Amino acid sequence: MQFIKRVYGEVTAALALGVIALVVVRAITESQPWWLAAALPWVAYALYLGLLMTRLVIVQRRHPWVQLAAAGVAIFAAILAGPLAVLVAVLGLAVILGYNYWYSVQHVSSGPVTVGQPLPSFPLTTVDGAVVDSSVLTQQPHVIMFIRGNWCPFCMAQISQIADQYRELDRRGVAVAIISPQKPEDTVELSQRFDIPVTYYIDADASAAAALDIVQSGGTPVIFSAGAPANGDTVVPTVIITDATGTVLWAEHTDNHRVRPEPTTFLDVLDQHGIRAV
Repeated sequence: MQFIKRVYGEVTAALALGVIALVVVRAITESQPWWLAAALPWVAYALYLGLLMTRLVIVQRRHPWVQLAAAGVAIFAAILAGPLAVLVAVLGLAVILGYNYWYSVQHVSSGPVTVGQPLPSFPLTTVDGAVVDSSVLTQQPHVIMFIRGNWCPFCMAQISQIADQYRELDRRGVAVAIISPQKPEDTVELSQRFDIPVTYYIDADASAAAALDIVQSGGTPVIFSAGAPANGDTVVPTVIITDATGTVLWAEHTDNHRVRPEPTTFLDVLDQHGIRAV
């Protein structure tokens, strides 16, 4: 089951392209234009994945209303082309539902990160290879972000949003730390991509994620598995906000990797705890 989840995106994307091609050919050669309706869910799904991978758009909504609407219209329209066309459209809907409500779902942590308690101890590695622990994050207020890696468009969008808000965080004396399980060279590339004074750490053996119970088993797609921890494990996207004493003020472990908190939420949390711009 874990392997199926790791290849779900690649396999269904290839299947979508194949189905679209076959439906178009059938609609043309058999003069059945209503067959094109059967391809609508597959087109919506393939377009969504394509836009994500090219990072032209990032959709962070919990429910895929556009894709579901396209699938609903397709199923009704495909009735005019016959039962087989309806089956093709329904399978497209199943793939969409599988991506959004199974493939994207994350492990729910029951770990030790508790609001009002000290930040738990966990090991980290700097981009220079030095081994440190989480005490380095307790010297001033922090926004601590655990991300899956450079390959994840949602993670990159989240960092981009942090970059846009960095001046507001800096005015409050808040540092940003970004932690990922990816290869050191990928983390170095990430640090060069965003020209902001963020500290980057590596959790190569997933010790930090394990200590916080935010390991996502088999969460790395096979196509991006080079350098990933064993079995393609990754981290549940997580944000932790601490004060100058290292006390946890706020924490969120996303239950769906498509949905992330807005940076304005971080500013609201800091303001509520008296950590305001100076």
